[in-house]
Amino acid sequence: MPDSLAERRDQRRTGGPNPTDAGDDTLDELRSLIVGPELEDVLAFRARLADPAARTRDVSSVLPAAIAQRANDPQLARALGPPVEEAITASVRRDPQPLADALFPAIGPAIRKAIAHTLASMMDSLNRTVEHSVSWRALQWRWTALRTGKPFAEIVLLNTLQYRVEQVFLIHRESSLLLHHLGFDPRSLADADQISAMLSAIGDFVRDSFSVGATESVDAMRVGELTVIVEQGPHALLAGVVRGTPPPELRRIFQEALEHIHRQLGEELEAFKGDASVFERARPVLETCLVSHFRTTDKRRGSRRWVIAAALVLVALGLWTFLTVRERRLWNGYVQRLNAEPGIVVMASGRRSGKFFVTGLRDPLAVNPATLVAGSGLEAGSIDSRWEPYQALQPDFVIARARDLLRPPPGVTLSWRDGLLTASGAASERWISDSERLAPAIAGVRRFEYEGTRPDAQLKSRLEAATLRFSKGLTSLAPGQESAVRQIAALAAELDEVLRVRGRRAVLEIIGHTDSDGSESSNAVLSRTRAEVVRSLLDSARLDALDVTVRGVGSASPLVTGVDERVKERNRRVSFRVRLGEEPASRGTRQ
Repeated sequence: MPDSLAERRDQRRTGGPNPTDAGDDTLDELRSLIVGPELEDVLAFRARLADPAARTRDVSSVLPAAIAQRANDPQLARALGPPVEEAITASVRRDPQPLADALFPAIGPAIRKAIAHTLASMMDSLNRTVEHSVSWRALQWRWTALRTGKPFAEIVLLNTLQYRVEQVFLIHRESSLLLHHLGFDPRSLADADQISAMLSAIGDFVRDSFSVGATESVDAMRVGELTVIVEQGPHALLAGVVRGTPPPELRRIFQEALEHIHRQLGEELEAFKGDASVFERARPVLETCLVSHFRTTDKRRGSRRWVIAAALVLVALGLWTFLTVRERRLWNGYVQRLNAEPGIVVMASGRRSGKFFVTGLRDPLAVNPATLVAGSGLEAGSIDSRWEPYQALQPDFVIARARDLLRPPPGVTLSWRDGLLTASGAASERWISDSERLAPAIAGVRRFEYEGTRPDAQLKSRLEAATLRFSKGLTSLAPGQESAVRQIAALAAELDEVLRVRGRRAVLEIIGHTDSDGSESSNAVLSRTRAEVVRSLLDSARLDALDVTVRGVGSASPLVTGVDERVKERNRRVSFRVRLGEEPASRGTRQ
């Protein structure tokens, strides 16, 4: 059977390969007449779908119109937000200059507008201050400013302001969540959520306590000089905190702003689920609610009144200047004395809320700053002092802390320099060992050194200088050597204790000697036997940190030379040698 409609048509035109297929050709021709065009359209549509370039052309032709049609759809903004942000971020990281060039026409006017607005506000406040700077009322205001510690400009503002909207809150009516907030003072923004929750709680309290309708709510509250105005909308509330006496037209401004917000963001208010970022678009509308109005003043003043007021102001200013300069001079002297004291570091000082203040660091061993106030001429109650403890690294303070911790014995002096704590004078090995362990814990001390002769070295010298004499040709001590044996035993025990405290070991070698009489072999045996006798007398088994060894050298190392009997008597002896710093050895290896 032919594989395609084109092949079938060719076969019909040429008669086909087999005349017996006439019936089939007739059926194929009928099929092609009925469904042939639709089949060709399907094949063409399939080929178009399989072609990426064709699909790209189709989408690009309708994409601008589709985006324009869904421009106000929040889903489109959420979908396009991440890729657009990533593209802008990547472009800025690669080369920020194109974006800066593009934003330059908009950023420049915006900055100039913000600066102009700030300067205008500053000049307005300055003009009000200057306008009321010389008058009877101004004198009262200045006295109030001095008494309360508030700036004079703030006192003028409080007395000349008729009303000002301090803050405005846009609150979701159903969930009572804060949608947006603006205020004159940026520090008040931190309490916006609490104020929003408070307004909602007050409304619920009024409805529950006074049996009012569900659609009714609180529309105004007054606390001191602040008034809270609340305007209700279908989906949101607009609340404003007003300082002063708000006029009736202020409610009209709030109503128009709330209506504008419902027209602009009605769909977002209905679909609100907790994400308030979209309501940043309401900022321009809320800014129109931050209005203020000042009382008009009568600027006509008599010349005499001006002269008297100016004279009083000058006198007051002169007296205030004299007292201020005098107090400042005393304060500066006190701060200089603090800075000169070792162990005290002044971090900040000045005047705040009508009182002087000083903060810094103070070593506990330094002088108490309160004792310096009496000699400064200032009153103790006029200074607020706050000192944080720290440890100064001046030598006197480091040495004082070292004395307090190490408690050196009498006769031992301490010195410190560049992190090295040095001790000199007679001290025990236990104190030296404890000081080496504890000294690095002292602030400013990295290492401890003992400059005197250490007890182990002193004992080593004394032992090596001692000798025990023996009778001629015998292994017994010469008469009168008992006290020398006890002294050497005491020295060995003391050295053992010193080494044990330090966790070290040493070797005590007992060396036997003979005179020149006799053969070399017999003298070697005699000298070693004499050394063994001394080891037994010293009770070496009780010396834990000393490894006691014996050695006989015969007559090879005479103390003195000569053939006189007195010389030979001196060579018949046992001497000692101490090797410090040996590695610990097991008791089983001792010879």
